[in-house]
Amino acid sequence: MKWDEYKGHINKAMDAFEFDDKIPLILKNSIKNNQKIFVAGNGGSAAIASHYVCDLSKGATYDWSKNFKRYQAICLSNNLSYMTAISNDEHYDEVFKQQLINLASPNDILILISSSGNSPNIIKALKWAKENGMITIGVSGFKGGKLKEMADYSAHINHPDYEVCEDIHHIFGHFLAVYLREAELKETEIKEKE
Repeated sequence: MKWDEYKGHINKAMDAFEFDDKIPLILKNSIKNNQKIFVAGNGGSAAIASHYVCDLSKGATYDWSKNFKRYQAICLSNNLSYMTAISNDEHYDEVFKQQLINLASPNDILILISSSGNSPNIIKALKWAKENGMITIGVSGFKGGKLKEMADYSAHINHPDYEVCEDIHHIFGHFLAVYLREAELKETEIKEKE
């Protein structure tokens, strides 16, 4: 494949990408609602989950070094020792659900990233979260799978290639960080004028 062809796939996918417009607002309100934001994914989506948490924890906050009202973001894909213990003693399907049992509270937010939308550990975590009063956001690709169908809110790119889906999911994470930072800046400017 040549670069222009791949770039064409990305451009078409960007035009086809759809997300629930309540997602940015839900994340924005998480600070005043004292909600934690959990993010999880497998493989390339695990790297994207980690990137989301980095951007939510730092990049989404205007004037980060002085502002201590920050997004409480936790990546469930990063705790390697706990994940391998769960996998070894129980099953890999349990790695995200079991961490939520330890850390999550009702009304917290769970962002699950899966190109197929059908990863067993993603769906187990999703079901547990819904049963325990969490707000669920599914970021999916392909046809969306169970994740798109079951999550409270959805961000979806209907594309058959992992690489393109993951690229779009990364871009969405960057959009969210920019949206949140700019929203905070606007609120700060309004307060300064009052």
